[in-house]
Amino acid sequence: MTRSSTAALTVVAITLLLACSRSDPREIGAGPSPPPTQGTPVFADDFESGTLSAWQDGIDPARHRVITDPASAQSGSRYLAVTYPAGRDGGWLTRFLMPGHDSLYVSYYVRFPQEWRGGTKLIAFYGSRTDDQWSAFGKAGLCPSGADFFASMVVAEATGDPGPTRFYSYYPAMRREPDGVTCWGRFGDDSETYALPLTLSRGTWHRVEFSVTLNTPGRADARQRFWLDGTERGSWSGFSFRDTDALRLNAVQLTFSTDVANQPREMHVDNISVRVP
Repeated sequence: MTRSSTAALTVVAITLLLACSRSDPREIGAGPSPPPTQGTPVFADDFESGTLSAWQDGIDPARHRVITDPASAQSGSRYLAVTYPAGRDGGWLTRFLMPGHDSLYVSYYVRFPQEWRGGTKLIAFYGSRTDDQWSAFGKAGLCPSGADFFASMVVAEATGDPGPTRFYSYYPAMRREPDGVTCWGRFGDDSETYALPLTLSRGTWHRVEFSVTLNTPGRADARQRFWLDGTERGSWSGFSFRDTDALRLNAVQLTFSTDVANQPREMHVDNISVRVP
């Protein structure tokens, strides 16, 4: 099976993601921490090139188009339009950052047109082994061992149009499904905090920022946070993504997995940048 085939099967499998999390997150007042303002640039794409050549996996011309429209772009004159065909999701775009980092921050802009319905994944960091950039892919429904993979994402729930924004993570201590061997990503472990409002409105550009700091192997000191339009809305710390430093943050993904039963729709993306904070 090719890497592309494996990735495609992964996306199909994780269309259950927005319905499978069993966590009941606590919601509190707005978080106090601002997003990082400095760091070392790692990757950026403002789509002004008119191509998707900066991305290394997942490009699908039927679902991913660079639109030239200065009046509609978040800045500049171009942006990415992602089509979700009837009965399918919007695919993904991946950039590998090998061999990887222990901490990464990503910022980008997203817009849901007025016709948008349902939820979707938004942005993801994957943790593969430093000797295998693919070890974190094709793992939907599998439970991490601490030495093979992890994944950390921000998603918009399917309980609205879109629903509330949440973490969605695969990590070694995550709660298993009733069969004891299946894992679907979790919104949290009841130590996370979310700050209202968590819903992104339609028809306008929103800035989504996400940072992940890995734990020191042997310690539960990982941390992840996300901000919506400059305000911290999610914070989760005191857990572990890995048991070995052979696992690092080494892929960023624009990920558009969703409930494939949804009607056709479109989402817009602009100005993604990744850096080491």
